[in-house]
Amino acid sequence: MPALAPSAEQWQSLFTLYIIAAVIVGGAVFVMFFYFLAKYRRKPGTAEPKDAPRVGVMEDRGNPALAAILTALLVSLFFGLTLNTFALNAFLQNPPNDPNALYVDVIGFQWGWRFVYPNARELVGELRVPVLNSTCTPAVRGCWSGTVVLNITSADVFHSFGIALLKIKRDAIPGRINQAWFVAEKVDIYPEAIRCYELCGTGHALMIADLLVLSADNFHDWYLTGP
Repeated sequence: MPALAPSAEQWQSLFTLYIIAAVIVGGAVFVMFFYFLAKYRRKPGTAEPKDAPRVGVMEDRGNPALAAILTALLVSLFFGLTLNTFALNAFLQNPPNDPNALYVDVIGFQWGWRFVYPNARELVGELRVPVLNSTCTPAVRGCWSGTVVLNITSADVFHSFGIALLKIKRDAIPGRINQAWFVAEKVDIYPEAIRCYELCGTGHALMIADLLVLSADNFHDWYLTGP
């Protein structure tokens, strides 16, 4: 199943990388565990080895070279994962320089979401956006490329705006604007796709909104009828 948006695709790729790394490292640990368990198990009539642990005695045990190699491998693995994580975070937090992007103000309140468009049209409980339009160029005025930039804030308490399908989430804080962005690649209606992910009061569970991804023509016609 293809990802709904590049943000979701990038996030899923990083998650898959973490899973692969976890399976490899975890598998290697369990293989070594059972190997050593079978090899060094105590057999009847066998004397304890000279380097067996004893209370109050520190013995030189193990293989320092092997320990150094394993440590270097693990550090390299975690360093690579960390770099990829920072790169994805930068990708998600910095909207592209797109002159044909649609900017929408997102205002959280107890308990709902208000969406304000550049033409002053407002929707509550529903976010309408255009689908990816590869034919849109800066020379064509009134054309939306499909890039949607959200300016997220709150009118009262702390909220957390999130769209799980797109793998984006940002805090909605009074007096502060946090940005999130996405490009939807499929026309569809996603009921209750937008939620609040921070406990914000008794109506927190009701703080949901629908996501409507419209074709370029349908969004254009709807947008021109506002506010």
